[in-house]
Amino acid sequence: MRVSRIALYIIVCLGTGCIGAGTLGGFDTRTFSTSKRKLVAAIDTLYAQYPGYKIPDKWKSLDDWHERGYDFLESRIFYFKSPPEEMYYVAFYGDANDSIQADTTRTGISIRAVSDGTPGWVLEGNTSHSEKKRIQDRFDREIVFKLEQYCKVRAIWEK
Repeated sequence: MRVSRIALYIIVCLGTGCIGAGTLGGFDTRTFSTSKRKLVAAIDTLYAQYPGYKIPDKWKSLDDWHERGYDFLESRIFYFKSPPEEMYYVAFYGDANDSIQADTTRTGISIRAVSDGTPGWVLEGNTSHSEKKRIQDRFDREIVFKLEQYCKVRAIWEK
C-alpha cells in the first residue's frame, strides 16, 4: 500500500508534535440563537462602549495567531485590566461558511486560550478545574452577559 506524501507529512507532524490533533480545543461554548453577523455587531458595540476590553499596545505582540497558523478561525481577543490582568482568545462556532454547522440562526463562541501577558498562551487542558471555573465565570459575567443584552437573547452554555 502506497502512502501519499500528504498523509506521511501528517503522520510525521502529529508524531513529532509540530501540529496538534484537534487544533486548540477550547473551554465550554456559549451558543446564541442569533446569526453570526448579529453577534459580531454586538461584539463591535461592546468594544465601542467598553474600549478597555481591546488589546492594549503593551500586549499586541501576543496577538500572533495568524503567524501560528490559526488565521482560519474567526476570533476576537478580550483584555481584562482588573486583577488578574489577562486576555482571552475567543473563537466563533457556527458560520454559514462552516460546513460542520451551517445553521445561520445559531452562533457559538468559546475561549480557546488565556494569556497573562507573559509569552505564550494557556489552553483549557492546561488549567486546573478551579482556574477554568474562574475564567468561564469572568467571561460570562463581563462579556457574555453584555452580548446577551445587545443581541436580546440568552446564551446557552454547552460543553
